[in-house]
Order: sequence, then structure tokens, then C-alpha cells
Amino acid sequence: MHSECKLLFCRVCTIYSNFHDFPIFLPDKFVPKTIDEHRCCLLPRICPHIHPVNNSNDSINHVSNNEPQEYEQKQKVEAYVFTKLEEYSREKSIRLFHLTSFSRIRRRLKRDVKYLSKQFEPYNVSERKILQWIDDTLERINSHFPHLRSLIDSQNELKQLFLTDEFFSSNNNNNQWRKLQIKRAKILFPDTDNNENELILKYQKYIIENLTPNKLESDCLPLKNKEKIDLNSEYNKAENIGREYLKNIFDDYKKRQYPNLNLIKEMINLGMEQMKKRPKLDELHQASTSSNMFSKALFMLRSKNAYSMSLKNLADDFMFLRFGRSLGNQNNKKDSVTERFTLLIHMFLNTISILIHSVKSDTPEISSSLFSQFDSNLSSENILSPIIHIDQWTWLVEKWKIALQTFPINLTKHGAFGRLVRTTIGVGVARLYGFAENNEHDELDKKLFQALQMGFYYGVAYALVDGLQDNQNEQQQHHIDIDKWLIEMERILCGHKLDQNSLPKLPITSLLLETFHSLMQLTSINSIAEQTFTDLALLLRSQRSDKKNLERSYNNDIDAYIGPLLKSHFTYSATAFMGGARMIHDRQRLWTMPFLGQLTDDCRDFDEDRREKSITPVTYFVEHNDSILNPFFVFLFVSEDLYTQSHRERDTGAFLGRRIIRTLRSLQNDLNEFLTIFTAKSYPDFYKYALSLVNLFDRVSDPEKAIFRFINKFAIGYSFNHRNVETYAYDHLSSVEKQITIKTNENDPLIRGINHSLKAGGKRLRPLMLLMVAQICNIDIERVIPLARAIEYLHTSSLIFDDLPAQDNAPLRRGQPTLHMPIETDNDEIPPSLTEGRAQLAAVNLIAHAIRLVTVDLRQQGFSYESINRVTAELSQSMDELCHGQFLDLQAARLKKSLTIHELDHIAELKTGKAIEIVFICPVILAEQDKSLNVTLERLRELGKLMGILFQMKDDLLDVEGNINEIGKLTNIDQQNQTVTYISLLGIDKTRKRIDTKRKQAEFILNSLWPQAGTIHDVIRHICERQK
Repeated sequence: MHSECKLLFCRVCTIYSNFHDFPIFLPDKFVPKTIDEHRCCLLPRICPHIHPVNNSNDSINHVSNNEPQEYEQKQKVEAYVFTKLEEYSREKSIRLFHLTSFSRIRRRLKRDVKYLSKQFEPYNVSERKILQWIDDTLERINSHFPHLRSLIDSQNELKQLFLTDEFFSSNNNNNQWRKLQIKRAKILFPDTDNNENELILKYQKYIIENLTPNKLESDCLPLKNKEKIDLNSEYNKAENIGREYLKNIFDDYKKRQYPNLNLIKEMINLGMEQMKKRPKLDELHQASTSSNMFSKALFMLRSKNAYSMSLKNLADDFMFLRFGRSLGNQNNKKDSVTERFTLLIHMFLNTISILIHSVKSDTPEISSSLFSQFDSNLSSENILSPIIHIDQWTWLVEKWKIALQTFPINLTKHGAFGRLVRTTIGVGVARLYGFAENNEHDELDKKLFQALQMGFYYGVAYALVDGLQDNQNEQQQHHIDIDKWLIEMERILCGHKLDQNSLPKLPITSLLLETFHSLMQLTSINSIAEQTFTDLALLLRSQRSDKKNLERSYNNDIDAYIGPLLKSHFTYSATAFMGGARMIHDRQRLWTMPFLGQLTDDCRDFDEDRREKSITPVTYFVEHNDSILNPFFVFLFVSEDLYTQSHRERDTGAFLGRRIIRTLRSLQNDLNEFLTIFTAKSYPDFYKYALSLVNLFDRVSDPEKAIFRFINKFAIGYSFNHRNVETYAYDHLSSVEKQITIKTNENDPLIRGINHSLKAGGKRLRPLMLLMVAQICNIDIERVIPLARAIEYLHTSSLIFDDLPAQDNAPLRRGQPTLHMPIETDNDEIPPSLTEGRAQLAAVNLIAHAIRLVTVDLRQQGFSYESINRVTAELSQSMDELCHGQFLDLQAARLKKSLTIHELDHIAELKTGKAIEIVFICPVILAEQDKSLNVTLERLRELGKLMGILFQMKDDLLDVEGNINEIGKLTNIDQQNQTVTYISLLGIDKTRKRIDTKRKQAEFILNSLWPQAGTIHDVIRHICERQK
């Protein structure tokens, strides 16, 4: 697993959940900004004595440049109020009965204020002013809750967002993010006459084209020394170092036999001390509706403390994984790097909050972090603000969407999109650390966006390579040699010229090519291309070398662990280069920290990896008990050593304790089985202790697994109906092709002729569209495969008739001889005089097979007789209208009859539109769900007619513009046969314009019926833009 990027994203998610699972965002009135400058780059409050001005008059953060002392005094009062409130909360409940109102709390604070006034010497602040500041703080606490109460309905904003398609939708007219994009688009295209939907699409396309890095001219990595990287040498060096590292630690672990239980308990106790969960939603509801002022204050205090602790933990976790030590508590002095990094993370969280709020909100309000109002060390600023940098966030959101639409469904099911998102954000957070470490102040927004772009492309490469390798059985079904592909990618990364013909023809190939070129450009800008690509090549090599087989027995522990160690090491180093941060100077830590992350992932993913048959040391140990060193013990040993090497420093212990208990908690229902396998016999004391920790799990803040499950669940749901048509065909075409062949009596010359026509390599758009509609109707696609076969048989039957000498007299179809011509399988059994008769009989025979599939096989799939009868009637009507359409077409050609556009449309509707209409209508009838069925069917008929006209117009264009090698049939046949076409009536330019008009009409109907039908939208795009 991609441990460092995963950790970074996970920790961001942890913090985000801690202040987002309940609605803590205080809306401020949105004032549009007109310049591309803002104050986030100034890193406000990095210096404790420098604070930015907040425009809110009632805020404690309002600071005059002439009143720095007064500002510090207000800070002390604010801290005093919260400290006393926390102190009161620990008193006996009978005393708290009196602390229910503003006045009573104020009196209690006033009584204790004499102890506070002494802290203000020599400034001599009056008691009256101190009381006024106390009142201001209490009033702000009280006044925020009406805002919070108004947002309770959107308390699960993030989760609700991923339950719908809103995040990637352009059709939400009230979406604030859409309004920002439209406003930006109107600036870019002031003279446009497009409607808003068209303008959004035009804007998004423009942004993708202009912000995507340019393609390299040379198709080759520019190396400084002009010599290609010797990957074998580099990999052997790294492997030798890795083996030496493993040998040293494993020899030590075997001597110790068991991890030190007392140290583990100590670390977990420290971790629990530094883990504060945010209050629950029902507590928010009670506090916001109660008249008890004290409950409001306590809720605010607990929320503030949970968020502050989460920020600290994120910074610590990052630094521990990168450096293996804490930088935040050295010699009891606050470290400036830690402080800057924590602030930048907070600012980035503000940015994410604004983005999500704008996607969800239909009001012109933008949220800001509530805790900035109560913590003088937290800024209300953000970095790379989506309100200002609309273009950049549009690029990133659209590229995520495009990637998800391009990923094959099996990769998405195995978490490819989750990997992509966490890698994108992870590299971004690593760049934030680079800002803090290098004390950078200039062009932070620009640099962060470049880092997010690098993270995106690195995430694409990682998700696809990892996913394709984990699903090699599926790739073999598509006749793809993944090893060969990975070797070619290694060569490219080492400086060899890219040969595009060597790459497999997959829907994702173009995205991978873009990834190669873009990573080259982005890393070159930062002068890290060679280092980054070397480590990426080494990562690929380690992925390819780490092929485990559950049946294989390893000769030693090192062989079992070297693969995961190398993968985690190179992942770490490549991410470090892209993040712009310095590397660890301690050579051993350079291996230990990534290894710890990998071991954590392997333990946490125990059940998932086992179900998916992923081979890790953990799953291998389960299959071959005691044959290798216990991986859970290795995880605990590594943690124990890091703690003792730090001289049992508290923050180090807390970091490791959090990892241990979160790992155990993440196992959930599998915890007992996991502990039984790894500890029950070998370490019963730990087994008992670990089971006792279940009582603490409610106090453990660990939303990472839930968030990843949520993101991946969203990705799977979205991609079902939004994959592009090429990816959808990749996912489903092989199963359709397997079942399309008629296997009964394949030695029969008539059956061989039928299969020749069926195997001619058509696009199979009709059966694929049928599957798309079935998924929209929540029908398992396996149940409608008989109908898909039947429709393809009827379609192929019509094509055989269409190609006959008596009709179009076409010698080629889909690049193969038509059935009335001699074919390869004829041998000596079919003389030339029989080929035309064979074609006619084959066409009729296909109709017979189709009837049996519909009437018999659909019933076997559990569909009702009534729905099957209706489907049969629709198919009969379709064939009837197809025959009439073909006759009208032939009649016009033979009589050299002049046709109007209306008549030509009518023929296209009958010949092509009806076949498309059928694939829309039949699944809806079989689903028996639509209460307004007749209205829906009529709209679908209209959509089918429009798509039929579009298909025919594009066919006519291809007949005069197409390439025989592309379209698979002779060109200019219509002209030779003197067939009336759209080209002969309108000409090429007007035909193109009419295609655009009809396309918009079709898309409008589709949006009104099935706005979620993204793949069918792409079918319309494919019909209009296809080259064959």
C-alpha cells in the first residue's frame, strides 16, 4: 500500500472529520474578490507577535496595528475563560446546577477575576475592561450556536456529498461552485451565446486544455548527464541495503522472541492521552437547543480541543513518518517548522471546507473555520482558495472525474480511486511541509497547485499499475501482458524513448501517456525529474519483483519481506522528492519509517487482502503459519525500537501508541480472529491485553477506514453509470462476445456462416447500451444477457440482408467479407452459387434464435410473462419498421427519387433509430418499476429516433471522409449507388451543424429522464465524434 500518501490523506481526513462530522462552520457573508491576490501566502500568526487583521468587529481577533499589547491581553482573557470553564466542568454536578445562564457564569468568573488581573502588569488593565472582554468571549460562544443549529440538517455534508453525483455534476443549477465557475467562464468568454450548461462545459474543456502540462516534444526523459539510468545497478544496490537492514533487525527480533508488553502498554496509554474525539452530534443538538449556557461553552471547548489535538497529531505523524522523531517538543521550545506546518495544514483544511461547502450549498455564503474565532493561533485564512483559484480547483475536480470515468470497474472496485485521491492530497500535504521546512513565502498557491498536479499524476500511475498487477487474471482475459508493459514503463523512466505502439490498447492508455508527459514537465519545473523518475522506475521494479504465490515457500524471512520493504521505501523517496522536502539523513530511518507504514497497512487490511487474495506477509503468514517471522510481531518490534531509541520521549510514544490501537480498532469484527492467529498461542499475555482494549475503542478517533470505504463506495456507484463508453466496452464487451457465438452444432456450415457475421468485430453498441439501461433500472446485467444477444442477432440479421446484392451489394462489413461472398470457413462445402442463399437463410435463422432467447431464456431469468410479451411486441414492431425503412431507402435509390430532409429523417428513424429505441425501452419494461411508464416510453422513443438520425448523419459523413482502414468498409458506396444522403442534400458543413443541433436535443431528453446516465451521454458523444 502507498503508506506515506495514505497516512497524509488519512490524517487530513481525521482532522476534517473531527470538525466536520458535526456542523461547526460559521457562515460569513461572501464578498466576491476581483483580484488574484490574498493574504494566505503571508503565513499569518506564524510569529506569536504578528497577527492579521480580521474584519469582523465582534471578533477577538480584531486587532489594530496600534494595539498589540491589548490584543495579547484579550488572548489571555479568552484563555482564562476556557480554562475556568474546563475547571468548572470537573467539579461535582451539584455545583454545575447553578451554572446554567450567562449571568451566573459571568458572576462566577467575576469572582475569580482577581487572580487574572495580576497577569497584566505592568499594563494596568482595569477590572472593568477585563469583565468586558469576558462578556465578549461568552457572548461569542453563545451567538455561534444559532448558526450551528441552522446547519444541523447538513451535519453529514461530506458523506451526503459522496452519496450523490453532486461532486462531479455540472447540472445542479443552485450549486455555489457552479455559480463561481459560470462567473469565471463569462470573464473568459465575454461574447459567448452559449447557455449556462454549454458555457460550463466549454469552460471546463478550456481549463483542462490550458492547465494540463504540455506534451514533451522528444517522448524521452531529459537526463542531465545524457546517459540512461542503469536500473539494474540501482535496484541491486537498494536491494542489498534492504536485505542488510532486514537481516540486522530480524536477528535481533529472533533473540528477543516477543515484543515488550509493558512498553506497548506505555505507548498505548500515551496515545490515548493525545487522542480527543470530537463531541457527538446528539450533544450538539442538546447544546444548541438548550438554554444552558454552560453546556454550550463546554461543547465549544471540547470541540476546540479535539480539533487542536488533531492538528498537532497530523503534524507529529507526518514528521515521525518522515524523520522518525518529533520536531515539536525539543528542549521545551516551540519549533518554528512544526508551527508553520501545523498552520499550513489548518489553512488547507479551510480550503477543503470552502470547496465542499460551495459544492453542497445553494447560498452565497462561504464557510470558515469556527475555531479560528476562539484560538489565536489558528488562522481564518486559506491556501489556494477555491473562491480565487477557481481554474485550479476546476482542473483538479475535473481530472479526478475523468480518471474515475476512465478506470476499469474492477480497478475502481479494488480502491483505485481512493488511492488516486489520497496520493493527490498526500503529495500536496508533503509540499506544505516543504514550505514550512524551507520557510517559503513566495507563490505558495502556484507551488501547491503544481504539487497537487504531481500528486494526481503520481496517483494515476500508482493506482493503475498497482491495480492492473493485482488483477492480472482479468488482464490475461484481455490478452494483456502486464509484465511486458511494466518493463517498457521502466525503460521509459530510465531515459529510453517512449514507443507508443508498445503500450496495450486500453481505455487508460491515453491517461497513462498524459501522466508520463505531465510528470516529466512538473518535476522538471522543480528540478526533481531525474530523482523522481529514478525512484518511480525502482518502485515499478519492486512491484514487478514482488510476486508472491500462496503456494510458494520462502527460504528465509528476508525473501518474504524484501518486496514490501522496497516498495514502501521507493514510495517514500519519490513522494519526498515531489513534496520538495528534505530526506532523512539517518540511513536506517530511511528504511524504518516507510516499513512501519507498510506493516501498519498490511495489518489493518488483513481481512480485505485475504478476501481479494492479495499476498502480503500478513496473508502469507496466515496461509503458512510459523513459516516466516510473525508480521504482527515485526510491527510491534519496530514500534518498540523507535520508542526506546527516542529515550521514551512522550510524543514518540503517543505517535506509536496511536498506530497500534488504531490498527487493532480497524480490524473490527476480525480482531478476535486476527489476535488468535498472531498472538493467542505464541503470546497469550498480549492476546488478553489486546482484547481488553476493545473497551477503549469508543474513545479512539479513527475515521480513516470509514472515509476510504465511503470514497470507494461513492466511486463504485458513480462509475457504474458514468464510465466513458470505451471503458464500459472494455469492462463488458468480453462477456458479451463470449456469449454471442452460437455454440450448437458449430460444424454446421449455416452456423459457421452465422458466427462469421457475428464475430466480424462490430462495436456492439446496442447490447452495451442495453446493459447500461439495465443498470440504471437496477437489473443485474447477467439477467438481460439473453435479450442483449437477441437484439444483436436481430441487428446482425438486418445487416446480412442489407449487404445482399439485391440491396446494398456490399462486399465488406467490419473489414471482413460479407456473408454472400466466399468466407474463410467455407472450405469446399459452399460453392459460390450458394453463398447468397446461405446469407439469406442465416439471416432468417438468426431471427429464430432471437425469438427463442426472448421467449424462453428471459423467462428462465425470472421476468414476468406480461413483461416478456411486451418486449416481444416491441421487437416485432421494431423489425417491421426496420423493413419499411430499408425499403424506402432502396426505393429512393433505385428510382433516383429526390427526398426531403423530413423523409430522410423518417428513414433513419425506422432503420437505425428503432434499433436504438429498443435497447432503451425493453429494460424499462422488464423492470416493471416506472409508474408513468407510457410517458417514459414515449420520451425514450423520441430519444431513440434522435440518436438514429445522429448515427445516420455521422455514417454519411464517414462515407465521404472516412478511411477504409478505420471504418472497415469501402467508402463512397452511397455515391456509387446514387443513394440520397444527408451529405447530398445538405453538404458537409450543414450536416455537421445539424449533428450539433440534434445532439443537444438528445442530451436534453436524456437529462430529463436519466440525469445520472453519464455513460449513455458518452454514447451520444461517441456516435457524433467516432471515426469509424
